[in-house]
Amino acid sequence: MNAKPLWPPGHTLKLLQKVQRHESLVELVYTSHERWPFPRLPTHPQRRLDNIRISILDSSFNPPTCAHLALANSRPPRYTVKSGFTGLPLASAAELDYDAKLLLLSVRNADKALKSGDATYEQRLEMMYLLSKDMSASVSKSESAHANVAIAIVDEPTFVRKAVLLRQFLHARILGMYPPATALDRMAISIPNPHLVFLLGFDTLIRLLSPRYYASEVAMMDALRLFFSPAGDDCYVVCARRKLVEMEHTVQEEVEAKTLSVAKEFVESERVALISLGADNVDEQTSSSQVRTKVTLKDETWRRLVTPSIADYIIQNSLYAS
Repeated sequence: MNAKPLWPPGHTLKLLQKVQRHESLVELVYTSHERWPFPRLPTHPQRRLDNIRISILDSSFNPPTCAHLALANSRPPRYTVKSGFTGLPLASAAELDYDAKLLLLSVRNADKALKSGDATYEQRLEMMYLLSKDMSASVSKSESAHANVAIAIVDEPTFVRKAVLLRQFLHARILGMYPPATALDRMAISIPNPHLVFLLGFDTLIRLLSPRYYASEVAMMDALRLFFSPAGDDCYVVCARRKLVEMEHTVQEEVEAKTLSVAKEFVESERVALISLGADNVDEQTSSSQVRTKVTLKDETWRRLVTPSIADYIIQNSLYAS
């Protein structure tokens, strides 16, 4: 596999600077085809897309791991699948998946400032490109033909605000793919809405539901209700459980129970769901920080925590070695 993306030198740096200077709210770095987020291949002729269901894997990608890959390729909860279509019942594996997938890098994280020894943002975007190729390579041939992945940059640390920016950006992009029309024509055209599903690790869910990231607990609940409300940003959150060793299982259950008690109304309204990734090579140590630590300590087991293409990139660019 080619270790370098196809974009020209300086491409990502230019886009990063536009976002950091607030000249642009969101920038697409890469799309698997020019009509993203619309499906690469036509949907069933009798099926109409009311919503375009877009999964968003928002992470620091420092580096991308097998856990990122498993989460990016996870199936959506049934209720998010049903909400995207009207008409015929679901018929294929591709139609049971999200319509589009977005790998999102925020250049301003609520908790993680860029530190010495970290991969640069340009390097992370290149690894995200490799991850997007791994996403297609790790599924069946029929599903790979429907690969519909993009990579984007945003300069916003909170999920609530990211949702607002992404919905504005995606709505404008979707609208821009229709030919110019009169107001009467637009009334006759059903333009699909971007329907956002954020894919999170459990530690990120804890931050989403933590009052310390908001002005107050009341402000947090108001913001979350707007984030999840069908009349607001209409978002979903799908959160991955990590496999923990047996002695930690009770602790994990307690943490989950405490966190989900805060999110009770959103769980009951099927806006927050927990899933198990079920990948053999994803366990409690499958994290970016674990990879960085193992590389620094020259512990070769780090290779099992990332895909071969990412491992080659880390070695070729001497990342995390000191």
